[in-house]
Amino acid sequence: MPGDVLGRDVGPDVQVQFTSLGGKVVRSLALGGDRPRTTPLVVVLPGLGLPFYTIPTARSLVARGLACTVLDLPGFGSNLPRPTSPSIHAAGLLAARWIDAQAAGHPVVVLGHSTGGQAALTAALALSARRRDFSLVLAGTTFAPEQRRLHRLARATPFAYRDDRLDQIDPMEVWRGRTGIVAMLQSGLHDAPEERIAHLPVPVTVTAGVHDAFAPVSWLDRLAGSARRAPSVRTSLLGGSHNNLFTHPDEIAGLVALAAADVSG
Repeated sequence: MPGDVLGRDVGPDVQVQFTSLGGKVVRSLALGGDRPRTTPLVVVLPGLGLPFYTIPTARSLVARGLACTVLDLPGFGSNLPRPTSPSIHAAGLLAARWIDAQAAGHPVVVLGHSTGGQAALTAALALSARRRDFSLVLAGTTFAPEQRRLHRLARATPFAYRDDRLDQIDPMEVWRGRTGIVAMLQSGLHDAPEERIAHLPVPVTVTAGVHDAFAPVSWLDRLAGSARRAPSVRTSLLGGSHNNLFTHPDEIAGLVALAAADVSG
């Protein structure tokens, strides 16, 4: 099915796919899907469940020889019934089920951005019970401990998007998400990724845009330092601010390609 997300057309190179998982239908946006099964697959979990802004990075990944699928979780990218409740953990657990069903034989990189990073950590922890041929990339992961109150988060927000652009967001996704986006935000505020990442036994990369006030260097260092079971930990500051998957896709793709090399031998 062509890449029409019932909002802005993302182009003919993006294929909309539907996967049934126990009676729940997960919609995804796939690029580079005709590559051999030995090709690393990057599975993207977008922030706040808004897929559109991740497409530039997905294209840059495919240009580097990788396959990429953006998961529409919890389901704000279309008018279809949502396959899961709008919370980081529900989205992460369903993402793990999707990877189990669709990525057998593929080395995998789970790339989560913002609250999608928190969901990606949930997915990675679930996957690690049954496979180790994957790595995790946490990009602009929310929320630093000092930002887990709404008034503190509000103070950081004007500075988090300083290098971003209005055209990175599809208004239809935001409209469809509405209260679900608020629920995702609240779910993220109640999470402590620095505690959960201590149990992660696979390679992890922690990154953010240099001007991302949601992910200061001290928070990146704490996440990286907490990943005590990970066989390797990589940290990197890249260009841009919070949504640098849209504004600096080539830099993100280069870092993710290194994470793919960690698991592809």
